[in-house]
Amino acid sequence: MATAVAAIMARLRREVDQLFFDNDAFGPERAVAFEPRRGVQQRYLEQLIAEGVVHEAQPGHYWLDLPAFNEQRRQRWLWSMRVIAVGAVVFVVVFVIRYLLNR
Repeated sequence: MATAVAAIMARLRREVDQLFFDNDAFGPERAVAFEPRRGVQQRYLEQLIAEGVVHEAQPGHYWLDLPAFNEQRRQRWLWSMRVIAVGAVVFVVVFVIRYLLNR
């Protein structure tokens, strides 16, 4: 059930991102009207605004700062790779310890 909820939340967030890309809304002159359909989208929009990735040109019209968006994605990717690396190190350490104890 949790997996399904996470998938739905991810889809709703992608819809927000896609709105900007579909409309080339990468500057104040290209801002698009957006009314979030769900609370998830409202919170995601608020998060993007707080992080400086999305800006409000006029009430209800938003645009995406593409360099900031790309940097945010890069930072999230780096964080994910660090988590995977730590997991791999833990796995190898456990494997080596078990191997040494079973000799």
